[in-house]
Amino acid sequence: MKSLTERDKRKIVQNVVGYLYIAPVLLGILFFTFTPVFYAFITSFFETELKPFSLTDWGTFVGFKNYYQNFTNYYYRSQFFTSLGVTFLYAVTYIPLSLILSFLLALLLNQKLSGMRFFRVLYYLPVLIPAVCSGMLWNRITDPDWGIINSMLQNVGLGGWQWFEAKETSMASFIFINLFTLGGSMILWLAQLKNVPVSLYESARLDGAGKLRRLVSITIPICSPMILYNVIMSIIGVMQTYAQVITLTGSSGAGKSLFFYVMNIYDNRVQNFGYACALSFILFALIGGLTAVVMKTSKWVYYTEEG
Repeated sequence: MKSLTERDKRKIVQNVVGYLYIAPVLLGILFFTFTPVFYAFITSFFETELKPFSLTDWGTFVGFKNYYQNFTNYYYRSQFFTSLGVTFLYAVTYIPLSLILSFLLALLLNQKLSGMRFFRVLYYLPVLIPAVCSGMLWNRITDPDWGIINSMLQNVGLGGWQWFEAKETSMASFIFINLFTLGGSMILWLAQLKNVPVSLYESARLDGAGKLRRLVSITIPICSPMILYNVIMSIIGVMQTYAQVITLTGSSGAGKSLFFYVMNIYDNRVQNFGYACALSFILFALIGGLTAVVMKTSKWVYYTEEG
């Protein structure tokens, strides 16, 4: 048997030390991420309420009932498709708006003008505010009785609005409020715009290409990987919308106009915990499926040789 050389021994020691360094993180991921996910998956096949963890009392085994009752039970079907409809309505409205506006904002702030750094910081600041704090702040601002927006409207004779108390305006108001967090996508766009070779613009300009032509033929294709990334991250974020809604309205909005998918999970967490777990894994499958569709149809994305 070949004996280990000093070099081999040092390499083994280095590997052991490396694994010891990452062990706390790996253990944390195992116990605080994978273990709860595995527990929730098992629980989704049982009919049970929220209670202290027990390996001997899982509740009543019901198989896939918690999954298929979204289609067979009238009450669950109604709640499921209502929440899904609200979530998809928000997604198809907010995602295109946020992508286009954040891109245009990045183009504006990418100009070599004085004061651009200040405005970049200014537009990014709302991103740093936690969703709960932001929701509480906007709750005060949009209050129909003493909120600052209605006070200003009443002072100019326009009267007050029921921003989140009326079904007709609640979704539009919620989308408008969330557009204030465009700074997150804006920073990513700015980083991508900095990677566009100036020589391409100069060559196109010499060939007689105008600003719009350079935007369509150079800027957007080179930024297409960032478009793909922003679309995927937006889908994931939108499908998990919850915190800001509950702090804004305290409920699901007027006429369930803000009854997002995660709110349906939350409403069932106590009395029907197994069903709530099943809803969580359906959400996981929906996000995974939508992401797969986006990736499958991403042949339009242009990757440079460096990328």
